[in-house]
Amino acid sequence: MKLYYMTGAGSLASHIALEWAGGGYEAVRMTRSRLRSPEFLVLSPMGTVPVLLDEDLCLTESVAILAHIADVYPAAGLWGGTGASGRARTLQWLAFLNSEVHKAFAPIFYPERFRFGVANADANVDDIAAVARDRVRTLLGRIESQLAGLSWLTGERSIADAYLFVMLRWALTTKIGLAEFPDLAAFLRRLHEDRGVRAALAVEERLAGVPAPGRPDVSLPAPGRGSLLAEIVGVVEYREGEGVPQELRRGAVEVVVGEADVVISWSDEQYRGQAAMPLALFTRYLGDGAIRV
Repeated sequence: MKLYYMTGAGSLASHIALEWAGGGYEAVRMTRSRLRSPEFLVLSPMGTVPVLLDEDLCLTESVAILAHIADVYPAAGLWGGTGASGRARTLQWLAFLNSEVHKAFAPIFYPERFRFGVANADANVDDIAAVARDRVRTLLGRIESQLAGLSWLTGERSIADAYLFVMLRWALTTKIGLAEFPDLAAFLRRLHEDRGVRAALAVEERLAGVPAPGRPDVSLPAPGRGSLLAEIVGVVEYREGEGVPQELRRGAVEVVVGEADVVISWSDEQYRGQAAMPLALFTRYLGDGAIRV
């Protein structure tokens, strides 16, 4: 199999499923500009990822790709149990994640696309994104209820869990936060330690496959003298103004050191964000191993 993916995109779910399946595959990294190339548009006429090639089969939708992986590798048990009922429950949550949760992020990633119609012609993009964040929180509340007392969406690991993982990473990336969803937050943290998840992230974000201890002895650049690359591997929280603490998404970040604080930036093909924290707090996270540089 050959998977075409883009860092930060929903294709990560298919990437994780392939790792869970345990079969051989090739991962092809795409950029936004390459999505419009004539060669790729032959495979994906809408110019989107993921795309999965399996001999003479070419699939372009996440739900279809995830289902195909689960079918081709039945021993991996990615339908969340045996029998028709397990498959049906997994398909139910796949449909919810795809048609409701995934779609709800669009005005956050691309708010300018939603200024349509005369009434909304002058709509502020920040307001559009704020409304979308509230919508996502409502949908996450539905999943939080489902996860109560469970380790996986349907009780057993399934392809739907890989899709949920991506949606939760987006929730942190876009500053929606999971503070009000303890079961979802625990799910996200647990999956970040999963070997298959780490293997997929190692390819997509060019990270190490296994979290390593922090390096408290690392030399930070002088204020205003450049930046350094780091990885969030543990729970790292920050505040915006007087707001409640929010957790940074785990993964690759860039750090700029100031006189009294640091600015942590993260970016991929879909979203760019920043968070500031006191220098002393950053140093503590570094020493605790939650941040690795």
